[in-house]
Amino acid sequence: MSISKRQEQILELLQENISLTVEKLSELTYTSPSSIRRDLTKLQNLHLLKRTHGGASLPETASKIIPVENRMEINTAAKKKIAKKASSLICDGQYIMLDSSSSASFLIPYIANHKNITLFTNNMLTAIDAVNHGINVHCLGGFNTNNSFTLSGPECYRAISEIHTDIFFFSLNSLDKDGIISSPSEDGIYLRKLMMKNSDKSVFLCDSQKFNRKSPYTFSSIDDVDVAVFDVPYKELNAKCEIIV
Repeated sequence: MSISKRQEQILELLQENISLTVEKLSELTYTSPSSIRRDLTKLQNLHLLKRTHGGASLPETASKIIPVENRMEINTAAKKKIAKKASSLICDGQYIMLDSSSSASFLIPYIANHKNITLFTNNMLTAIDAVNHGINVHCLGGFNTNNSFTLSGPECYRAISEIHTDIFFFSLNSLDKDGIISSPSEDGIYLRKLMMKNSDKSVFLCDSQKFNRKSPYTFSSIDDVDVAVFDVPYKELNAKCEIIV
């Protein structure tokens, strides 16, 4: 995909919020409004978003499909590399939780190579992919958020609270050099905290496009996670948890 790191970040922010103003995008990306406007023009020309008065939104005619396709196409090689590395943590007979991220979804082929796996996820597309790979999967209940394939809400929270898994794989938008994991979505933070609380081991999947970023809502310190998996070393990172590169 011939777009810049910042333009990828803009798409990710819109996937979480559907519509944002130029000023808000400027604040979240630490970029001037004029640069954001140029980015939006390019992304609109690529049919990846729609310019609105004072900002941008996801295309109305593809509000369900395009956000997911964008996530799957952004930095795909790095995400596949991370999934392959993270797959070394998977064992036969495990109960596995995957969040709604595209990074976690790349684990599906590796999970399918193991026997007697039970998978839980709140991403409907990930659940369908798991079924197609012959994996025993539970799609967590709830309602879809922001016209996406991600399930959330009280039903989803309750379902997660009643499950205990061996390992939880997840990703979020931002990781800064102090080890703070953050996201532009408050709801996404709460869901993942529940998932991590109800799993024996948590694994953070983070490609280098997310390095040196900071979003409004803090998830945790990376040292609260058991394992972090990167595609390349993050030399500036101050962390004590196990890191696989």
